[in-house]
Amino acid sequence: MPSISSPATLESAVSDHLPWLRDLYRHFHRRPELSMAEHATAGRIEQELTALGLEPQRIGGTGVVAVIENGEGPTVLARADTDALPLQEDTGLEYASQAPGVIHACGHDAHAAALLGATRVLSENRDEWSGTYIAVFQPGEETAAGARAMVDDGLLERVPRPDVALSQHVMPTAAGTIGTVAGPVLSAGDTLKITIRGRGARGG
Repeated sequence: MPSISSPATLESAVSDHLPWLRDLYRHFHRRPELSMAEHATAGRIEQELTALGLEPQRIGGTGVVAVIENGEGPTVLARADTDALPLQEDTGLEYASQAPGVIHACGHDAHAAALLGATRVLSENRDEWSGTYIAVFQPGEETAAGARAMVDDGLLERVPRPDVALSQHVMPTAAGTIGTVAGPVLSAGDTLKITIRGRGARGG
């Protein structure tokens, strides 16, 4: 990560922003968009980044990137995906999906909110860390189209070269904990096509 002088200060800032983060997560959950059609999602992300005084870039159609250059130190890229799945929500939640047949069933609403939260905390507390932070909001993860679209649109030439790139995924672990490991996690190099007849649901 960027060089951090006071982790306790950053942790306190995260706690202060929790109500905003919850509202942001629920906003994204109510308004899911399918892969490569995340237009309103990208717009809200740009709005939040602009409010922080940053200059977001659209890359790859509905991809959004922001860079914070904050003195000497490592360059860290953090990435979140933003697309939803073609499933019907039937949870009864107050903030349930308002898009028929589309739902954030894989946590990308939480991913986008978390990355915006991290970006806000780092942007507002620049005296507590040094280095360069790159926030990448990637579309089209579910169809494997978004990363390619961003690279084809010049992502690698339009942001500083990172020393490390971090991704994230919500997991059923204890609240307040983070699990990490070097290298790929939750990935495979094979593709299978199957047909299952029945009621739709999120399958992992």
